Amino acid sequence: MDDNKNTLTIKKMTNVKNIQLSKLKVKFNINTLDMIIAFIFKDSVLRTRKTLMNIYKLVTNLDESLYDNPDMKVRLWIIETVLYAKLYRGLDSREAMIDTVSDEATTSTPQEVLTSILNTTKISHDESKYLIKKLDDALEFGYVVTVKDVIHELIDKIDDADFKTYKSIQDDLYDIAISMVNIKRNTSSLSSDQTFSLQEDVFDHVVDEAMQKLLDRNRIFRTGIQRLNTLLAPGYMSKRLYTYLAFPGMGKSTILLKSALDIKKYNKDIKPKNLDKRPAVLFLTLENDVAETIERLYNMAVEGDDIRNYTAKQIKSRLRTEGKLSLTDSNNIDIIIKEFKNREIDTNDIYTIINDLYDEGIEVITLIVDYMKRLRPAERADGDEKKELKNISNELKEIGKTFDIPVITAQQLNRSGAAVVDAALQANKEDITRLVGREAIAGAWEINLDLRSPHLVTNVKITILIAGKIKIH
Repeated sequence: MDDNKNTLTIKKMTNVKNIQLSKLKVKFNINTLDMIIAFIFKDSVLRTRKTLMNIYKLVTNLDESLYDNPDMKVRLWIIETVLYAKLYRGLDSREAMIDTVSDEATTSTPQEVLTSILNTTKISHDESKYLIKKLDDALEFGYVVTVKDVIHELIDKIDDADFKTYKSIQDDLYDIAISMVNIKRNTSSLSSDQTFSLQEDVFDHVVDEAMQKLLDRNRIFRTGIQRLNTLLAPGYMSKRLYTYLAFPGMGKSTILLKSALDIKKYNKDIKPKNLDKRPAVLFLTLENDVAETIERLYNMAVEGDDIRNYTAKQIKSRLRTEGKLSLTDSNNIDIIIKEFKNREIDTNDIYTIINDLYDEGIEVITLIVDYMKRLRPAERADGDEKKELKNISNELKEIGKTFDIPVITAQQLNRSGAAVVDAALQANKEDITRLVGREAIAGAWEINLDLRSPHLVTNVKITILIAGKIKIH
């Protein structure tokens, strides 16, 4: 009789539909449930419809027998009720969701619990990311627990002396394995699915997420030069590397520093992805020291007069008032300048610098490096300058992708390029940059660049500075 019962249980578990209909034997503690509620009500870029749909999908499939505590039950009820109202009834405001709990509760307990949680439980951006990952894992892998006991029973039934059992048990294990593969496909959390489809749920979630990214103003940074904005189409964009090319003394550091000032001045609406952090432009100078950079800041933001004609107190006052270099409620974008010696740091060190600033409450929204050749690549090039520049370029692009920020830098043109430009200027030729080929860029920097075309290679924009004029190709 027991064998028949076990066989029925095993056959039930090898049916995918039966496994999916069974409840997830996953138990969260009260602190986690409180964090879920706090996250649902938090104004955060992480609170996408897709994420909320995952949470709803999870809580409605939990085994309620594991939540026999009244305090836990009421929290699950609040989560399910609020998410249903938000996802399926279109109630989006905080007040509407709170009213839903009050209207649909049969007692005053849920309202009291919700009020207490919202007043006492705070969840940061990093805690929100951790919570989302935890819930995604529970949703995606929770069904493994459902078949755990059945698999144990099958393994225990193997009789080393009875070869007849092998075939039957092998078939059962195979069926369960196939079922688990199908479950994996069918229960994968939506947040891990980056595929676009016309299927209603996938279509809605992917388009919602895409529009949120496209409308994110962090991804476009305007400059103070209208023509440059047009050529950049429409400004510096996240995940891209921008490289200015120039001869020595032709304004590399100036255009890079101006870019930092412009991002602060013309992008007041920029918000960090983590609203608990302060947005900042990180300017790494390996060319000039901080004192020289401050002098240039003053001349660019205030006036061209010699900074030495004023006291430190006067300079500070004018930088903050006339130069607008201060942190205010209307413009809290910081400009952080860090000085390093030539070849002192490599691209891996930049990750550390950005992460350390994040730990200090600062989120880097743009990285500017003055300039490229003074960095060391993380991947060694064994003295091959061409390969070294290529590695630095690729590694800077990866930094932009990793942190979802634009990376702006510069590089020198060499003597070959100088000779071409000098000859062209003497001959009064126009469109001089079209005459500058790959071999004119430092050590013949190997990149896919067509200086004859107005179109730019993916993720790389090249700007050439000649005689103080900006040329972009």
